[in-house]
Amino acid sequence: MVMPISALVGKLFVSKVSHGMWARLEQVTDYSEILVRVGLRKDIADFVGTIEFVRALPKGRLITRGHPFGSVEHGMRVVLLRSPVSGWIVELNEKLREKPELINEDPYGEGWIAVLKPINYEEDLKYFDELTK
Repeated sequence: MVMPISALVGKLFVSKVSHGMWARLEQVTDYSEILVRVGLRKDIADFVGTIEFVRALPKGRLITRGHPFGSVEHGMRVVLLRSPVSGWIVELNEKLREKPELINEDPYGEGWIAVLKPINYEEDLKYFDELTK
């Protein structure tokens, strides 16, 4: 049985194809579409160390589930950000330009990385597991 989307909105998920990333389904105010906010899981951010730099493809780019759309860096350590869904980048967290360590401080809140407009979230959901912090 497929769960209604309303039961999934707001929950944190990890994707089996985007190691280290979390995803949260969100609905726009008028309920016309689903968006997916993504970020780096706390355990991976802790492993990397205090994040010094975040790179991401620009808004408007189409990305594919499981493929890199950016990276985070600490010293010589670089971790690729792999997308948990296929879709368009519609928003980037501009706060990370000035304060990339937000990913370490609040990975599931202010430290989010991007908002994506999925092409087919029903297909992407097959690769999700609920995240337990």
